[in-house]
Amino acid sequence: MNTFEITYLVTLLEGEDINEKVESICLEQSVELPRALLDGHAKEEIVGETVYKEKRREGEYEVVIAWPIANLGGEVTQFINVLYGNISLKPGIRITGTDWTELSDLLNGPAVGMKEVRSRYQLSDRPLSATALKPVGSTSAELADYCYQFACGGIDIIKDDHGLANQVNAPFLERLNACVKAVDKAAEKTGDRSYYYPNITATPERTVERYRKAAEAGADGVLLCPHISGLPTMHLLAQMEINLPIIAHPAFSGQLTTHKTKGFTPSYLYGQLWRAFGADYVIYPNKGGRFTLDTDECQSINRAARTVDLPFKTSFPMPGGGIKLSNVDHWIAEYGLDTTFLIGSSLYEHPEGIKQAVQKLRAKLMTS
Repeated sequence: MNTFEITYLVTLLEGEDINEKVESICLEQSVELPRALLDGHAKEEIVGETVYKEKRREGEYEVVIAWPIANLGGEVTQFINVLYGNISLKPGIRITGTDWTELSDLLNGPAVGMKEVRSRYQLSDRPLSATALKPVGSTSAELADYCYQFACGGIDIIKDDHGLANQVNAPFLERLNACVKAVDKAAEKTGDRSYYYPNITATPERTVERYRKAAEAGADGVLLCPHISGLPTMHLLAQMEINLPIIAHPAFSGQLTTHKTKGFTPSYLYGQLWRAFGADYVIYPNKGGRFTLDTDECQSINRAARTVDLPFKTSFPMPGGGIKLSNVDHWIAEYGLDTTFLIGSSLYEHPEGIKQAVQKLRAKLMTS
């Protein structure tokens, strides 16, 4: 029987027994019935099986459960359900890892990946720079002007802020076309191209439509909030022949990573799960920003996004928040060359203007 494994951090509440709690996971995520009511087939071929259990500290255990691949029915949505369906309603269960080897036929990972992004954009072995167009309420012309200034300065990637959708001041198609023209115009002037990623986050149907429109207009990639449009939607995009790289944004994901005994570890959600579902870049809240993780968590995301041990193309970690023109040297040294640094406010507020700020940033990246 083909199986795949999920690793859990199980924390006991007062009065709980580890064996009973693990048994409840095995049943809850499969048959949802007491074991005494099951026939032999269900017990042997449907219910999850505990393959590893070790006490880490008082009241805390690392547990590995093997699940029949047949339970998924070939659907990525059912994988999400088995991963963290009913147990998301229970305390003390946190996902820390998955053995993806047996899932590589179901989940395809990034369509482009880190290596091809570098090749496609002719970006050498150095860190990448990125920024966000904002604020919401700006007109398409105003956002395109920002886009032009950033591109003239030589930034690598210009993405929409995740709050830019289809508002009346800057409707999606109008903004898309204006910003593509802006980076083209800057490239004609400087001889060096920046790459524009519009936000396509919407309902699944509209997200797919906007993905197509972005490709038709000449955009270089897209931004998506997978916990708003849906992880299966991101996976669908990554399987389409369009092959625009996807930046995954963490909006609406915080409830899954901020509790130390529930949900997912940040490295699992942002570095593993997003990558499995097709993210070419994974934005995460950097240490020192408004929504901070600690240093170990940030580094664990970086490792998970880049490791070649997973059966998927590698993704660029994209730390955002807390990174400024004044301290980017520190973060380059901390995170390494295979990182896309997302920098916003310090470029907008630079006293010499956006173009000059980006030129200073570019010089730091080129000499790293």
